[in-house]
Amino acid sequence: MRAIFAGLGSALLVVGLAAGAWAQDGLQRFEKELKPQLELKSFTYKTGTAVGTSGFVLTDVVAVVPADAASGDKERTVKIDRIAVDELDFDRLKKDAKDDEAPRFAKLKFEGMTGDDEVFAALAPYGVPKVPVDIALDYNIDGKEKVLTLRTLEVSLRGQGKLTLTLVIDGISDKSSAMDDGKLRTASLTLDDTGLLAKVLPAMAKEEKTEAREIVDTALAMIAGFAALQGPPTLKALDAVASFIGDWKAPKGPLALGLKPTSKAGLEDLDKIMKPNALVDLFGFSATYSGTRPGAAKAGPGK
Repeated sequence: MRAIFAGLGSALLVVGLAAGAWAQDGLQRFEKELKPQLELKSFTYKTGTAVGTSGFVLTDVVAVVPADAASGDKERTVKIDRIAVDELDFDRLKKDAKDDEAPRFAKLKFEGMTGDDEVFAALAPYGVPKVPVDIALDYNIDGKEKVLTLRTLEVSLRGQGKLTLTLVIDGISDKSSAMDDGKLRTASLTLDDTGLLAKVLPAMAKEEKTEAREIVDTALAMIAGFAALQGPPTLKALDAVASFIGDWKAPKGPLALGLKPTSKAGLEDLDKIMKPNALVDLFGFSATYSGTRPGAAKAGPGK
């Protein structure tokens, strides 16, 4: 009997060691399952570190995109200071994954992206310097409950501005081929301008052969027209928006916008948006800005 238990124990030990050998960390899975699928001429990095079984960190990344007609038959190089992946749905991204199954989750950051592609210099004609770009993405799809939760989608131009989006949508499946009836539960958008508008708006105005002030005044006049029939809750939110626009040369902090539609509200109700307070009562619109001036929405263009 002792011999039987000893033999069983040895067998279990062998199985355990084999399972440990087969297990791969996040970096190994990236190298084996994802990297070969990248349509790049080359993809290199200085250091790579695993983060559990579905994450990894890469530093000093250099990706060379093959030449094609869109690039004028020139290769393009993208450099990224750091790629940090906390978790990634490898099973839905690998080569033999089913085509109709969307990745269920991802949490990652691309820090310090630069490149010689035209997209990185797209704002140069507007006086915006070619600065590093940072991108963060964190989302999850609950296939059983059919809920998409976007915890963060953040795009930042260093020293110029940052945009952050969060939302929850019901009726979204992890089956990419499914025709789901998505309905917004909540959403928030934060605009943190630290110099972008002050550069872009005058350049855009010059292209249109007008003045930046005229573009701003037109926007403020439209808000004033809409505000004329609104009640206090809506006016409070519109004051924040109007104040932010009026401070375009030097905003006094970020503008945070929110939506939380009632259970009955849908896209078919957009035609009701002009009704008094429907923006707040039906669609749950909110706006906050530290430089809000009471009455700014109805005031219209500045003198």
